[in-house]
Amino acid sequence: MLPIGHSGRMPRRSKTLRDMTGENSKRIRYLTSKTVAALYTALARWAEKTDEPIPNFAHADKGGIEALVAAPQQRFFGIEAYPTLEEKAAIIFYTVNKRQIFPNGNKRMSTLCLLVFLGINGKRLDVSENELRDKALWLANTESLDFPAIKDEVTDWIREHLTDLD
Repeated sequence: MLPIGHSGRMPRRSKTLRDMTGENSKRIRYLTSKTVAALYTALARWAEKTDEPIPNFAHADKGGIEALVAAPQQRFFGIEAYPTLEEKAAIIFYTVNKRQIFPNGNKRMSTLCLLVFLGINGKRLDVSENELRDKALWLANTESLDFPAIKDEVTDWIREHLTDLD
């Protein structure tokens, strides 16, 4: 039974709430398990020419890949856990780097997934290869228990260097 005067329709969300939950933002494109597999395969082929080859994709943690694909899309009580593109990119970078989804190449894969995610959304990072490598190494050496602070720092770093694709 509905309260007197209640039409049964959900009230409209305010513009501020729509902005906070990303409802007003353009449609974000996400990585898929197939995309991640293709990226890993390409990275493994490239790594064959180096002193540190990467094992076959069959050895990857499939559950970890599903968690990676789902992480930036998480919602709690209808509100996005990571509402901005920068936060979504940060959780992708963090998830691959810290969860050790792949038997080798996790820092490289985290960087590759970050760049591809931004690229399919029309963005890129204006940083040098060295800065990108250093950020991946820094992230790998952080304490996982500091997740909120780490996520905020990575998000701020991405936001600071984010530009449109040419």
